[in-house]
Amino acid sequence: MGLMEMLIRRSNELTQKRIAVIGSGIAGISAAWYLRQEYHVTLFEKRSRLGGHTHTIVVQDSRSGATPVDTGFIVCNDRTYPYFHRFLEELSVPVRGADMSFGYYDESTGFSYGATSLQGLVPSLRHLFNRQYMGMWRALPKFNRNALRDLEEGHLKGLTLREYLKERKVPKSFIELFLVPMGAAIWSSGDDVLLDTPAETFLAFFKNHGLLTILDRPQWQTVVGGSHSYLKAFTSQFHGDIRLSTGVRSVRRTADGVLIASEQGEQQERFDAVVFACHADQILPMLLDASAQENALFSPWRYHSNATILHTDVSYLPPNKRTWASWNYRRECGERGSEPLSVTYHMNRLQGLDSAKEYCVTLNPRKEISTQEIIKELHYMHPMYTLDSVATQQEIYQHSGSNRTFYVGSYLGWGFHEDAIRSSYQTVTRLLGTSGQDYFRRAQAEAVSVFQESPNAF
Repeated sequence: MGLMEMLIRRSNELTQKRIAVIGSGIAGISAAWYLRQEYHVTLFEKRSRLGGHTHTIVVQDSRSGATPVDTGFIVCNDRTYPYFHRFLEELSVPVRGADMSFGYYDESTGFSYGATSLQGLVPSLRHLFNRQYMGMWRALPKFNRNALRDLEEGHLKGLTLREYLKERKVPKSFIELFLVPMGAAIWSSGDDVLLDTPAETFLAFFKNHGLLTILDRPQWQTVVGGSHSYLKAFTSQFHGDIRLSTGVRSVRRTADGVLIASEQGEQQERFDAVVFACHADQILPMLLDASAQENALFSPWRYHSNATILHTDVSYLPPNKRTWASWNYRRECGERGSEPLSVTYHMNRLQGLDSAKEYCVTLNPRKEISTQEIIKELHYMHPMYTLDSVATQQEIYQHSGSNRTFYVGSYLGWGFHEDAIRSSYQTVTRLLGTSGQDYFRRAQAEAVSVFQESPNAF
């Protein structure tokens, strides 16, 4: 960078309004990216790295060498992730096709299936004579038809998924062998937590992602080089102020600004506005002057923790290799619905890894994994969707912008990357007005396709 460019940039920083973004997951970095041309952005992150749930671990493999393996955010698709795709296009980060098959394994009975091929669906002749299993597939078309009709006619208002399934007399085999395992794997939640999810939220997601139809499903994708590729691109192209290992202790609004104190010191720093891009349950502890409305909006939100292990222990995949899938739900001996789920992502299938070892990411393993097989131990927090918390989503969006305070995050949708970045888009267009709309039109016109045909795509 030349001296003149540095002077011009410094001059712009002094004249621009200052905005603080708290949290550097996809909601925070996308908001910071979109605001960078109109504001001097300061991005606060309490951890020593950017990304939140975007966390790629580079492992050394004897065949593939330095191999990036994703552990949190893994997949997107070509249909229901338009804002995330646009963001990747701006950063010039490509994606590739991915296999998104689902598998089920019951440890106590040894029963398993994998929706990967006919051999995976019927790995033995016994499956054809298993009444529960065949009943599950017979129930699927009827469930899909009823769910689509009930969604369209508004019959799901005020019902939990548990209540809806009971009302519709959905067969137990379909619930236990397919619906709950699939949903629990998607939302990283235990069976009971999932069944307490609002039925409308659950089934709207299934409809939106093509899961209530047999055909016409989206093409799933992973980020080429691992999801950290977009973090690297953001870091190299963003010229705001990134403060890692800097948690926010307090936020207080005044007549002419927002005062923020970090956990590193007592001194308060003034900003013109603040964007909360953290988890919903972290907002009130920081907000010193929360209004009664803000307390009512954010107090219903709770999060649950999932232990996440990156490892090479293939015993966490089903014993029958024919039923190995990308997402492998495991029902363990003695498991009760209140316990957190156990699901293993087979990363070789998901990311198309041509490696010597099989890499797995397991959530909430019950049995011990050998320390020699463990590569990384992590914890991720996920929002819990209840009738009370979901009821606040629209009002949070409407309240966003009041008193120089904005809210973005995946919790404002279904809890995924696209929901987070959509909330950032909506917030930024509100903040920037006409210039924000012009920016997005211009960005869309200049964007190029990020899809990369890959010889390794399944």
